[in-house]
Amino acid sequence: YQRRVHGKQWYQRRVHGKQWYQRRVHGKQWYQRRVHGAVGAKIAAPDRPAFAYVGDGAWGMSLNELLTCIREKIPVTVVVFHNKQWGAEKKNQVLWFGDRYVGTNLENNFSYAEIARAMSAEGITCTSLDQVGDAIRQGVTNQEEGKTTVIELMLTRELGDPFRRDAMKLPQRMLKKYQGTNEESESPTGQPVDLGYEKTGYV
Repeated sequence: YQRRVHGKQWYQRRVHGKQWYQRRVHGKQWYQRRVHGAVGAKIAAPDRPAFAYVGDGAWGMSLNELLTCIREKIPVTVVVFHNKQWGAEKKNQVLWFGDRYVGTNLENNFSYAEIARAMSAEGITCTSLDQVGDAIRQGVTNQEEGKTTVIELMLTRELGDPFRRDAMKLPQRMLKKYQGTNEESESPTGQPVDLGYEKTGYV
């Protein structure tokens, strides 16, 4: 089963004219969803807008690559989902580890849009859904003007399905001293117990 799935991901046919580049079987933090994937796409097709979509956890590993965009004059737009957590890993802890969060909540009360402006890029913060369309259009306009943009979306902490549910199941500890942490069933809601934020201004 795994081989068939991976084979389809590696050798899926492409339709001419499509502009979506997905990570496929690569680790998602390490390539396509980091800004250098968008940089490569922009170099290959400079007449097309290039966007990267990234969570705030993965963005912490790659925001410094804005310096390359600015120095080499490669304008791209990065959309950062700011929900103060490593969502993919946290979803596993919600479903299979009894909401025991280890290393997945982020104390990032700063603004990624402000950081972008400090690095001589453009920065836009969206705190409501009706602001997103204008921000995306501004990102396209900025690219046409040779400017790199970070669009920061302030989000709540709801999580989608894990990207590899087929590879995980409820862990069962064999050592007696750890058996008290065994879970009998998955989370009934599938959502973190710490939804929302203490601060206002998030949607």
